[in-house]
Amino acid sequence: LLLAAFPASAQQQKVINYVIVDGGKYKGEELKWAASHPNPTTTPYLDKSNWYVVPRAADSHYYVPGSINGHPVIFMVDTGATVTAIGARIARNAGIRAGESGQAMTANGIGAYAKSEGNFLQVGAFTLSDVPVGVVLNQASADMVLLGMDVLKRFRIFQGQDSMQLQRIN
Repeated sequence: LLLAAFPASAQQQKVINYVIVDGGKYKGEELKWAASHPNPTTTPYLDKSNWYVVPRAADSHYYVPGSINGHPVIFMVDTGATVTAIGARIARNAGIRAGESGQAMTANGIGAYAKSEGNFLQVGAFTLSDVPVGVVLNQASADMVLLGMDVLKRFRIFQGQDSMQLQRIN
């Protein structure tokens, strides 16, 4: 959505255009204010009880920083995904060389994937070893990084109104 703020007087010739990126309904001076006042977010953190607290993002998803085989990624928590799934570009960058081919049912229908074994995942504050990862071969999913139930089952999970907490099960 592109909105324009027009000068206060006819003598001024400068027109400032604003783009609303958060879906807000700003008008007039609110546009100028919104452009210079970002809405602060909370970074995930490990609390004193060893729960990793992940705030709900503006899009209502939960995002966890981490890595796959040392390659930094941001996982999107997907409790509807049976397996942890990544796109082919992420897989190459994470050093995944090959995987057993198969097909998987996804939210977008049936798709080709490759199952890679023996991966190391850093999920927030927690390190996991020997983790299988599904590499989705659809080009449209090249940068996808979904944290599925195969990994989430290794955690106690509590979901509140504004956050999700993860605690490693030993």
